[in-house]
Amino acid sequence: MNHDSKQILFLSSISLMSQMMISMINLSLVYYLRDVFQFSPSLIAVSVSTFSISYVIFCILVEKPSNNFSPRHLIFMSLLGMAISIFLFLNSKSFVLIIISLILYGAFMALLWPPMETWYSRGREKIELTKAISYFNLSWELGMSIAPIFCGLLTQINVSLPIVVGIVFFLLLSVNVLLITNRVPYLKAVESEKQFIKQNLLKDESTPLRFLSWVAIILGYFFLGMLLNIFPLYGREVLLINETKIGILLWSRGIISCIAFYYLGKTVFWHFKRSLIIIGQVLLAILSYSSSYITSYNYWFIMFILFGFIFSLIYMQSIFHGVSGAINRSRRMMIHEVLLTAGMVLGSIFGGYIYEKVDFRTVMVDFSIFMILVILIEILFYIIYVNVKQKKKK
Repeated sequence: MNHDSKQILFLSSISLMSQMMISMINLSLVYYLRDVFQFSPSLIAVSVSTFSISYVIFCILVEKPSNNFSPRHLIFMSLLGMAISIFLFLNSKSFVLIIISLILYGAFMALLWPPMETWYSRGREKIELTKAISYFNLSWELGMSIAPIFCGLLTQINVSLPIVVGIVFFLLLSVNVLLITNRVPYLKAVESEKQFIKQNLLKDESTPLRFLSWVAIILGYFFLGMLLNIFPLYGREVLLINETKIGILLWSRGIISCIAFYYLGKTVFWHFKRSLIIIGQVLLAILSYSSSYITSYNYWFIMFILFGFIFSLIYMQSIFHGVSGAINRSRRMMIHEVLLTAGMVLGSIFGGYIYEKVDFRTVMVDFSIFMILVILIEILFYIIYVNVKQKKKK
């Protein structure tokens, strides 16, 4: 195994463990705020969205300064900072302190994913870029799919236990990152993004398909935000499903996405295909509308599996078309992270508000209608673009 493969393996292990802890903590926040503080669904959505909003803001704020640091240093600071901020959350007794701790949590998280994604994609194009992205996606998705199971089991023992476990793992992981990257020469030698760009003469060959893919990632994460933050409440309070079974549903989506990420990482048929980007959005709209009629656990299981396939396609299209041919990849990764997080936040807030005021069926129907409108606007813009292009040729 060469140094490049070892780097991918190291990054994938960190990505898997980090995402597993983040997902477990994020899901447990819903139960913790409901059971300990008796927050309403909309207040839970707002609270949980706080760290996501903070993440978006700090992704933008630290994008330029972080280019001066090696990704390994940023990842270490992120893991340590998240451990400290979640410890503060667990010891918070007021709403203000809860919000402050979650803001810090999101701020430190902003030092994790963009630098890691930049490290994965650095110096890679076409099939090599696809393979690297697929390893990254496979690792964090696997962590995300495992987390709900552990969260459900630990929550049934004690509602705060998943949060405590997350804090301990963040601390251990940060120490391991610091020790390993200081002792392994080829990891220690990884330079900052600013140095890498300066030392390599690069030409920008970005694709305009990134814009269409970015719209899709917002919609995909909008739907995911509703499932992760609102469905657990709906499942427990209306469908009368326990936390472990809800965890299995979320796990099934993650596992299917892992399989799809692996397959897409070995293929190129979806590269630079505008039609497939639109098709992914159409399928998501159909799935959202169909799920509004689901009341049984088995049918929800099928829905989560189908969403796993659609989600993986949307995600791969966004991250690939976003960085393909780009010079400043840290900025493109920042945009990718900001957009998906914005989708997650909007999905959580929208879903929480509609669910509290009406019901979960209305949440799904309204989102499907919104998606259809977005798709029609995209098609209209494409028709205008083609007509303008043809006139210029004449």
